[in-house]
Amino acid sequence: MELNDIQQTTIALMDALKAHGLAELSLDAKEFKLKLRAHPPMQAAAVAAPAAAAAAVVQVETPAPAPAEEELPGTKVTAPLVGTFYAAPTPEEPPYIEVGQQVKKGDTLFIIEAMKTMNEIAAPCDGKVSRILAQSGDMVEFGQLLVVIV
Repeated sequence: MELNDIQQTTIALMDALKAHGLAELSLDAKEFKLKLRAHPPMQAAAVAAPAAAAAAVVQVETPAPAPAEEELPGTKVTAPLVGTFYAAPTPEEPPYIEVGQQVKKGDTLFIIEAMKTMNEIAAPCDGKVSRILAQSGDMVEFGQLLVVIV
């Protein structure tokens, strides 16, 4: 099963879990193990990849919605996948961006780690960073607003 397939399947199962009001779902197959758990008011899920792929784990939490997203002017940069947000390449290094910093299209804004893969997310346009809505180590979901550039 490819990484993209696992992510899409996990999201679909999380939606089904929520829609049917289930608290937990477990699935064990030969090379695949899946366990989803809902925790009110937040949901959390853990996905273990095939054992041959070093049993990587992804946890997903539904964060509180950003306050009045419509009122934020500028270009909104959202999470293209589920994973862990990192503002810097390593904890010892400075963050890629800070509020008020000028960025150019293609500059790295942050990293999202998913399934032990570091995905650098680039600026979609030139501008100034007006908001950063996540902190290093935060779990982010697909489509979650992370950065605003004006």
